[in-house]
Formats: sequence, C-alpha cells, structure tokens
Amino acid sequence: MLTEFQSMCSAILRLERLVVLTSIILAPVASRDDLLAKDIPAPKHWAFQPPMPPPEPEVKSKNWVRNAIDRFVLARLEKDNLNPSEEADRATLIRRLSFDLHGLPPSPDDVDAFVADQNPDAYEKLVERLLASPHFGERWGRHWLDAVGYADSNGFFDSDTDRPLAYKYRDYVVNALNNDKPFDRFIQEQIAGDELIGYRPTGDVTPGMIEALTATHFLRNAPDGTGESDGNPLEQKVDRYSVIEGNLQILGSAFLGLTIQCARCHNHKFEPVTQAEYYQLQAVFRPAYNPERWLKPSERVVTAGLRIEREENNQQIGKFERELKAVKESLEGIVVPFRKVILNENLEKVTEPDRSRLSKALETKEKERTDEMKALLKKHEALWQIKDDGVLGRFPELDAGYNALKESAKKREGERPAQLPQIATVTDPEIEPPLHHILVRGNYAVEGDAVQPGVPAILCTSDNSYRTTALDENQKSSGRRLALARWLTSAENPVVARVLANRIWQRHFGDGLVATVDNFGVTGSKPTHPELLDYLATRFIQSGWRAKDLHRLIVTSAAYRQTSGLRESAYATDPDNQLLWRFRLQRLDAESLRDAMLFVSGELDSKAGGPYIPADKTDEGQFVVNERSAGAKRRSLYLQQRRTKPVTMLEIFDGAQTGLNCTRRSSATVPLQSLALLNSQFVRERSKAFARRVRPQAGKDQATAIHLAFRHALGRLPNTEERRAAEEFLEKQSSQYTGNDNIQEAVWTDFCQMLVASNTFLYLE
Repeated sequence: MLTEFQSMCSAILRLERLVVLTSIILAPVASRDDLLAKDIPAPKHWAFQPPMPPPEPEVKSKNWVRNAIDRFVLARLEKDNLNPSEEADRATLIRRLSFDLHGLPPSPDDVDAFVADQNPDAYEKLVERLLASPHFGERWGRHWLDAVGYADSNGFFDSDTDRPLAYKYRDYVVNALNNDKPFDRFIQEQIAGDELIGYRPTGDVTPGMIEALTATHFLRNAPDGTGESDGNPLEQKVDRYSVIEGNLQILGSAFLGLTIQCARCHNHKFEPVTQAEYYQLQAVFRPAYNPERWLKPSERVVTAGLRIEREENNQQIGKFERELKAVKESLEGIVVPFRKVILNENLEKVTEPDRSRLSKALETKEKERTDEMKALLKKHEALWQIKDDGVLGRFPELDAGYNALKESAKKREGERPAQLPQIATVTDPEIEPPLHHILVRGNYAVEGDAVQPGVPAILCTSDNSYRTTALDENQKSSGRRLALARWLTSAENPVVARVLANRIWQRHFGDGLVATVDNFGVTGSKPTHPELLDYLATRFIQSGWRAKDLHRLIVTSAAYRQTSGLRESAYATDPDNQLLWRFRLQRLDAESLRDAMLFVSGELDSKAGGPYIPADKTDEGQFVVNERSAGAKRRSLYLQQRRTKPVTMLEIFDGAQTGLNCTRRSSATVPLQSLALLNSQFVRERSKAFARRVRPQAGKDQATAIHLAFRHALGRLPNTEERRAAEEFLEKQSSQYTGNDNIQEAVWTDFCQMLVASNTFLYLE
C-alpha cells in the first residue's frame, strides 16, 4: 500500500511540474507596470512592530507566582475569573521534564532520588542537570531540524537520492544547542557561515572554519533534484528556481513568520510583501544559486585542510589510483591472450552461420548490439563468459604471476590514502553577482525588471535596514547573505526573536502563544498572551540570545508545573486551554516513543553523531531498521530521514513531514497506531527485552516484578486497581500458552507490551 501511495505522490509531482510548464506556455504576459504599480500599505499589525519589554502585571494570588511568566499567565486567568491548577506531584514532574528536555523517560533511580530530595532547590537542580546533558541537544536539535526541513535525501520524485554528508549539519545543530551557542551567531553561521569566517575557495580550511561552513547546509535543506534533472533548458530552469523558492519558503516560516512564497506571482494579497520584495530576497541567494551557472548538489562540497594539505592529498590519491590501475591492467593483461584462445576454441563448437553471427555480436559495442545479437549472446553465454578461474584452470602455468599480481592489488587497496574530510556547504562561486529579475506572474520563461538584493520593507527600521558591506576581495563572495544574517539577528528586527521564543514555548506547552507558529502575519493567529510573548522575545535578546535561559525560565515557572487534570468549571470557560489554567496533556512524538521503548528495555545505544542508520524495505512495503545492523538501537534522530521513504514506525506516529519543512507536527489518532503497538516486530522485540530485564531483577517475586515494570515504563508504582489488573492479566494470559516450552517468558513479554502500548506510556501528563 505504501508503494502505491509513493507512486501516486510521484505522479502528482510530475503533474504539478507539467502544469507549471503548461502555464508558462499558455499564460498571457501581463504588463510589468500592472504587476508592480500597486503599493501595499504597511498596517500597524502587532508582529511588524519591534518588541518592547512590557511591565510585569499586578496579580492577586502572588503566592502562586514563581517568575515573571506566571505574572502574565495569572493576570490573564484572573481577568476571566479563573484559577490555575495545583502543582503536579514530583513523579509526574520529573517524567515531564525528562521527556521535554531529553526526549527520554527518567530512570527509576532518578525518580526515587528526586522524590526523596527535600531541598527547596531540588527542582531547579534537576532542571540544570537535564539542560547540561548531551541528550538536551539531541532532543531540541530534532525540533530545529523539523523547522528547517532537514533530510538525508534530495527529495526529487522517485529517485530521492542520498545526501551522504547532511548528517554533519545535524551534528552541528546538536552540538550548538548543547553548547548554548548564542542564537544570533547560530543563525548567522547557517545563512552566511562562509562569509562570516572569511572563507576563500582556494584558501586554507582550518579546523576553526569547519563548524561555520558546515552550518551553511541550512541553505541546502530544501529539496534539490537538479542532480537528476533532465529535459529541455526551461524544465531545468524550473527545477533550479524551485530550489531557491524552497529555501526562501523555509527562511520565511522558520525566521520571518511570513508566507512570503505567496508573493512569487504577484503582490501578496494579505501581507505587506510585494512581488518585487520577494525577488529581492531571491537576489540575496542568486550568487550562490545561479540558474545560469548551476552547481549540482554533489558539486557543492568543500574539502577541509590547509591548501598545501589538500594539494598533497590530491597528489597522493592520484598517484595511488594510477598505480592501482597499472596493477589491474597488468593482471588483466596476463589472462586476456589466453582467454581469447579459449574463446576461439569454444566458437569452433558452434556451427555456421551462428558462429559468424556470434563473433560479430562479440565484436560489436554493447550499446550498439541489436536485439537479435543480445538473444544470441544470451543463448551461448557459457561459451564466451570466461572467468579468470577458467583461464587458470586451462593454463596452470599462469598461476604464479597471476596470483602475485592479485595479491599486490589486494594489498594496495588496503593502502588507499584517506581523503580529507568533506563538507556539504553553500558558498558564492563568483564574486560578481549576476543580475536577478522578477518573473512576470511567476512565469519562468518571462523575466521582468531587474532587482537588487533586499528584504521586505515592513520589517525594516531606520536602525535596521538591509545593507551589504564589501568583503575582502580575496573571499570571492558577494556579502549578500551576511547582510541578511545580520539584519535578521538585529535587536531591531520585529519578528525573529518572537518567532523563536514562540517556537520554544510551543514545544514545551504543546501550543504556541501564537498558534500559527510559521505565520505571524495578518492571516495568522493572534497571540493569546501578547505581552508575555514580547517579554520572552526581549528577554531572549537581552540574555545574549541564549536559548537555555528561555528553557530554564519556562520550565521553572508555576504555569509549567501545573497538573494536567481537567476541571469542569475552567473547561466551560476555556475549553482549548488557551489561558493556560492547566498543563496540556501531550502524546509523545514519534521519536520519543521509539526511543522510550529502547530505553525501558535497556537496549538504547547512546552513541552520538555520525552517519545515519539506513532503513530497509520489507516485503510488505514498510521501511524498518534491520535489528542486526550496526546502530540499529540508536536514537531515532540518527535514523535515515529520507523524504519519500520515512521509517514506517515514525511515520505512523506522525513523524516530521519533510516535503519541505515541518513547523508543527500533527497528532492524529488512528487505528493503524494501535495495530502497530500490537503487531510491530519492533515493539515485540522491545517487549521481550523489557521482560528479560525486569524478571531477573525481581527474582521469583511477581509483585516485585510488576512494580519494577511499572517504575521503568511509567515512572511510578501501580495503584491498587492497576496492580490487581496486572495480576489478573498474568494469570489469565498463561492459559493462552498451554504447551509452550517457556510460558512465563511469553506471558511477561505480553505484559510488558501492554505497558508500552498503554495511554500512560504514550502520553505526557
């Protein structure tokens, strides 16, 4: 079924491409003046005004307040005569924090230690420990990779070829977040790391430059099938422009909170963004992505090392390849004359006229052979397909020389010089930026007026407009992307800090203060707590763009520590919990669910970084990780993220949809999820390992084993009702395995599977 669905998607993509090309041919060409004459007014929309630090409001229930966030939340609740919920118990809080900051459950020992810690700062110490762990970057790196459209493949029709070096960008993100790299620098490196560090195409690439160059892979996250693109020049132009358009759309949703792609064909109908401004943004990237002098994905690679090291490495590899080629040619030279002798002997066995036709077919180049020739060769394959072993068997006197050369070739293969590390990056290959033009009505075949690089005027202030500065002429770069990066990260930019603060809030609470996290424009949602959003945005900037400061502030607030229990009176007033009168119940995301199963079974491989773990296609059309392959039990972050062929387990539980990027995941509840929890081989294997972990620890005491299983899976002991249900299940399930050689193992596997399939395991309270 999945294969049919993928084929259908591929067909739709081809149809869309055909529609685009047809529209280019058939669409009437409008006057450029008609398209650009209408100016869009700049409304006093809240998101287009620079954020200002608001005063903290006065509240009645001061005892509930733990930090400034609570004042804003409580003031809004009190306005509607609502009260916040009580604080959750400690077992709930450590589980919530652990999944939120690590994407993993706490261990039973961690739960016990936190519950027993009576120090008044126990919670704050727990937060600091979780923020300092390398698991923090893995968890929040996944969130960032969603927003910027990271994938391990190019995403172009069925081919969807690999991006073998993309994982280095993933690791860059994880390390940057773990090190609490200031977000202004984090953004600048991703948009213009090469220009920031003074990269020169023929210069040294020192260890200190690698991080910033790796970061520019951000601009390669959009789908790019130009390596496989074919067809006429116009079709290729469409494919190349699609890469630029995809990068702009990611930029708009990840940083600007605007649907800027709507201005590709005309002035935006709702937002104050003109078509000219859209193409001005494209012009920023034109030196790197020039449709007229295009570089394919495989050509956008930089080799690390000093210039002299790269030259020496190239010489060593070239010398090695020449010598190895000579050995292989000598090896072939030994057997070729004797193979011809055997071939002639074999042809003598074929009667005419087949012998002549067969000889002619063998003399004809493979690409030029007719169907008749191919059929004849197939028929007599045993006569002319003569392997080296057959030659040596016929002429044993060749053994000594042949085997010596073969051993030499094998030895040389093991001595192959290692290539210096390579980085998939984005740079400006030419210092003279080409002119960029508006496409009239978005028509790739009709260029309009030329535009200079720029940004939407509505987001500029007198102290923060888009200005390029000349770079060192040796850099061979335009400086356009660096100007954009500095404009984005200015304290005067009205949207970037708000968008980032809102996204962090969304990941903690399940919903953003602005529900449309990728759209702060006129068509987006209004903020539920506008003053709080501005407080977080300005606090973010004032902290030096340190994200961990925001995380710390949010998770230590009383608002975050509330129970998730439903209160009828509050629900009647605010059924969607927009006013934050409780903590929102949230289902674990796909990666946390898979990783948690590996964690509780004791199998999780905590190795960090490195190339992705590939997935295989099963006979049923599912994509799974081979249990016996290296790294199969690593965190889901490190599994291959292929656009057209995601790991089925993650896809079923609403993993990131990376056709382009994923600013917010859906959280559907469908029967296929329950079926996967009951029938998935992955879930079954984890349940077996979980059972084997629990039972030896408990010995023969069933009650102790039940308690251990609950503590590992749910972070707490079972209540009376759950304990009785567990005992009843274990007793009744035994009757299902009458005659089984190992009844207890089967029964406990079933019991552990029911725990990891339970709502308590699946949901975060």
